[in-house]
Amino acid sequence: MRVSGRTFSEHIQLLTPLFGVIGAVWGLRLVLAAVGAPKWLFEIFSVGVFVPICVILAALLIHVKRFGGYASVVLSSILLVIWGQVLIVGAIVVSVLAEVENVYTAPEFSIPGDSGHVRHILGHLTFGVGLESLIGSLVGCLILFMLRRAKPRKN
Repeated sequence: MRVSGRTFSEHIQLLTPLFGVIGAVWGLRLVLAAVGAPKWLFEIFSVGVFVPICVILAALLIHVKRFGGYASVVLSSILLVIWGQVLIVGAIVVSVLAEVENVYTAPEFSIPGDSGHVRHILGHLTFGVGLESLIGSLVGCLILFMLRRAKPRKN
């Protein structure tokens, strides 16, 4: 499968550092919450905050590296959002199976009355992936549009 003339694996290769950033933020948030850091501190290191930042960085990379077009931005947004949501769901599943609360299953971040976190998980896999991918794609394409208008590529 090719998107904007690039293979899927080329897109993964371009996004690998951004996947690493999202993974690092996810792990840092777990550690900060586990050691009892102030709530404001581990809320800064949120996957929900860093995924959109990474989508913007992906649009910038696509422009600077002349990697592709708007379709590449949309694919990048989808891949980065899915990665972030899978990490969150993984932390929730591990928490439920181990019967140990973590930052992702804390009451203030969970749905009341959802003791098995099934609705919480489904919410991340449906609305989380769907809405965040859509909004990320729109913002990423807008960023790419503005970059191309401000500094057109030279062929």
